[in-house]
Amino acid sequence: MRPAGDSFTAEVKRELCMLVPAEDHCRRAQLAGLVFAAGTVELGAGGRFAVRVALTLPAATRNLLALLRPYGVSPQLRTVETAPVGRRLEVILGDRPRELQVLNEIGVLTDDYRVRLAVPRRVVRRHCCLVAFLRGGFLGCGSVSAPGTPTHVELTVESAGLAEELAELLGSTGLAFRVAERERNVACYSKRRQTAADLLALLGAHGARLRWEEHDVLGEVRGTANRQANCDEANARRAAAAGRRQVEALQRLRASGQWERLPASLKMVARMRLRYPYLSLQELAARASPPLTKSALNHRLRRLMALARRPRG
Repeated sequence: MRPAGDSFTAEVKRELCMLVPAEDHCRRAQLAGLVFAAGTVELGAGGRFAVRVALTLPAATRNLLALLRPYGVSPQLRTVETAPVGRRLEVILGDRPRELQVLNEIGVLTDDYRVRLAVPRRVVRRHCCLVAFLRGGFLGCGSVSAPGTPTHVELTVESAGLAEELAELLGSTGLAFRVAERERNVACYSKRRQTAADLLALLGAHGARLRWEEHDVLGEVRGTANRQANCDEANARRAAAAGRRQVEALQRLRASGQWERLPASLKMVARMRLRYPYLSLQELAARASPPLTKSALNHRLRRLMALARRPRG
């Protein structure tokens, strides 16, 4: 498992850690992704075993514990120091009945309690569960380069088989990843900027993707500074800032549970803004089906932001 590493990777993971699926099947899939990505099975005498899930980011550990909470288990927690990773928090699931049940439900153990070395397809059968599994996998072993640096996104695991499965699962969503064996681990990776951006959006890190796109937009503005008025950059900054505020408001709507109660007209606009956080209102309105006027789109976005400001409950 890679350390949290550069601050952008940690920033992405902290954003993803805010997402605890509401549906049981998606929570199970996200938990499975975390355990398969960051877990190690230890076999002891007499057939006893334990699964150790080691995470460097405290927010990821809290996400894991939140996913375990509905099962009523109390895993052992332990802080360890190892080089070159540094301090990690281990969440340990043993062979007590409830913990065995959890490990069976997420597919680490078969029905006859044998260790499973492959991702169980029943856990990722639904698309929503596949996304949740990949989100958990990224929290457990993922990293992504910061805006303005050469693009590199990867999930690093110890098993070539698991890396190939991750590449296959990512491929089923339209994201092409390669597999490379290294001295101590195996990486499922991509160096394509669009692939990395699309992965962030797929997993739900819309704020992180927006910061990436904002960097690109500002770079393009600077590159044409000699041909355009200086106000273009200011306009781009204002548009990017407005887009960021809208994305943050939509994320609050999702976290508060209001998302499912949104009218179809508002939900369509919300999905468009999350998918295209960097587009201007005019460009975004043109992508609607049927197309909207800029004024109509702006009105719906204002309604969404007003809903996000309401107190929960």
